[in-house]
Amino acid sequence: MKRLIAIMLAFATPVAAHVVIEPAEVAANSYSRLAFRVGHGCGTAATIAIEVALPEGISMARPMPKPGWEIAIETRALPRPVAGGHGLVREAPASIAWRGGPLPDAHYDEFVMMIRAPDQPGTTLTFPVVQRCEGGAQHAWVELAEPGQPRPRSPAPTLRLGAR
Repeated sequence: MKRLIAIMLAFATPVAAHVVIEPAEVAANSYSRLAFRVGHGCGTAATIAIEVALPEGISMARPMPKPGWEIAIETRALPRPVAGGHGLVREAPASIAWRGGPLPDAHYDEFVMMIRAPDQPGTTLTFPVVQRCEGGAQHAWVELAEPGQPRPRSPAPTLRLGAR
């Protein structure tokens, strides 16, 4: 019986331990707070960077500072300017990274940003994440779930856009 429980836990751990977005759903065309929850390091190595790729359609994203972590934001040009809170927006964030820490494997933490969700109710956005750890280890949370298939081993965090 102990062996069976150990086998079940070994297979359950990758599914339970991944990077997720809280909340899992926000209203379309809204300003929303997203928290990327990191539940573990890479093996036993501490996390030293979280790099989040932002999907097309996100026209604004602002990371929350974390003591002991530096923030890097990469942008991309928009095909056409969009109205923003302070005039026309010509660039959108392509990725946000927090680097520093470390976040020991025995602890969890959240990396927070505020976004403006696109006006696309009923769609699901994917946010691929690369987790970098001490000693050069890393884990890419980038796999997409396929309908009717088992959950991927390293799923990318997703965000559902609900009604406005």
